[in-house]
Amino acid sequence: MKLTLPIVLVLGLLAGLTPFAIDAYLPSLPTIARYMGTDVSLIQMTLSMYLVVFASLQIVFGPISDALGRRKVVVTGLCLFMVGSIVCSLSQSYEVLMIGRAIQAIGGAAVAVCVPALVKDGLSADQFVKAMSMVMLVMALAPLAAPIIGGAILTLLDWHYIFALLAVLAAIAMVLFLITIPETLPVEKRTTLSFASALHNYKVLLKNPSVTGYIAAGAFHFAGMMCFITGSSFVYIELYHVPPAQFGFLFGLNVICIMIASTINNRCVERLGSATLTKYAAHVVFCAAIAMVIISFMEQPPFIFIILSGMAFMGSIGILGSGLMAGALKNAGNNNGSVTALAGASRFGAGALSGVIISVLHNGTFVPMVATMAICGILSFTCYKFVVNYSAKQSANNL
Repeated sequence: MKLTLPIVLVLGLLAGLTPFAIDAYLPSLPTIARYMGTDVSLIQMTLSMYLVVFASLQIVFGPISDALGRRKVVVTGLCLFMVGSIVCSLSQSYEVLMIGRAIQAIGGAAVAVCVPALVKDGLSADQFVKAMSMVMLVMALAPLAAPIIGGAILTLLDWHYIFALLAVLAAIAMVLFLITIPETLPVEKRTTLSFASALHNYKVLLKNPSVTGYIAAGAFHFAGMMCFITGSSFVYIELYHVPPAQFGFLFGLNVICIMIASTINNRCVERLGSATLTKYAAHVVFCAAIAMVIISFMEQPPFIFIILSGMAFMGSIGILGSGLMAGALKNAGNNNGSVTALAGASRFGAGALSGVIISVLHNGTFVPMVATMAICGILSFTCYKFVVNYSAKQSANNL
């Protein structure tokens, strides 16, 4: 598949559905809690519910896409995402909202696991990084626009309409996908669909430190990002008194950093290589994590400190997202779907756990969010250093 501009835009839309599903209703979390007469920590759990289901189902959809092809899995996922969005848009209780989010997440998992595989089929590691940088640049528009649109809907209409918009976006994405993107996995390259075969593939991947190290580094970084996504609305709106309608603009600063990093990645990867760019981004995350450790010990840090450290931490995904995935995919063979599923499940599983931690540790301060982000950043950097050193030793031993 040749990555033309229309294809990149559609892939970006597909990849952006889950960020939009996560970020669009962030400004409305306190409002939903008041509407349903429950604590905001329970409404934050609807985010964790999405992430848990989203993470676990990728493990299932990865081998299915390797066996049946990408298009069937994507279309099925988009249908489920629409159904879940409609259920959420009609919900009047916490329980129904949770069910709708779970259905949404099943569909989101099917779509998300196929996007990197659609791009990787037939491309080298550096070509994959360049292509994914373009896709992520388009995808970054979703978390940039989502909280702004969500805040506007909350101001003008009602939070239910946020989920109605998600259903419409899924329908548009399906039409564009069917028109634009062909099947990228030829029949002769497909694997056998069986439970035993899937387990064997995952077992082989998990035994490879060069794969698991990159996946773990990405998972811990993503967990830190989800700490910010889960806790930022409370910290910004409740502690620093940012109006809900303006929250999206401040949140968008992080997405602008992601877009800048993705642009740098796209333009420099062929000259510097993905390994060098990934190294730089990993060190930025480490520095941001150390800054957050310091912030955690402040009684009331200036708001700008939280904003800037969050921008550095979040923006790095524009390089780390594709760089760490490329590192994990180097030894994937024809199991691109299984690798992306394992990476996606690890990322969103860790993200769901971090969201639960933020909810459990909620004490009315900024500390749970900032401190947990710092720990995740340090762990991500540690895993990255491990896999780099391991790969260097392996290369030296092979000489």
